[in-house]
Amino acid sequence: MKKLCTDNFKKARKNWGDETAEALYALIDLLKASSNLQDVNAMQIYNLHSLKGNRAGEYALDIKGRSNSYRLVFIPLNNEVTKENLVMFYKSISIIRIEEVSKHYE
Repeated sequence: MKKLCTDNFKKARKNWGDETAEALYALIDLLKASSNLQDVNAMQIYNLHSLKGNRAGEYALDIKGRSNSYRLVFIPLNNEVTKENLVMFYKSISIIRIEEVSKHYE
């Protein structure tokens, strides 16, 4: 997954199309530049949200806003605050592991 998200733009374009691949790489750049997940959450276009059911503990970001059904699914690796206060929870997360890029409804 790391190679598709950071090292192989040509293959990413083949898998997800030009627009989605470009938006994914822009989102990855934003994640790298952010000091914590709250920086990304403040940009509401990405619709940071927790997943439910058998995906509890995972989170997703819409890759190109709500108009595109692709999402980046990840697990926070260093959260130290409970989810009672989401802003503080997201501020406590600075390391994530990307699990997948998927089309939400497939």
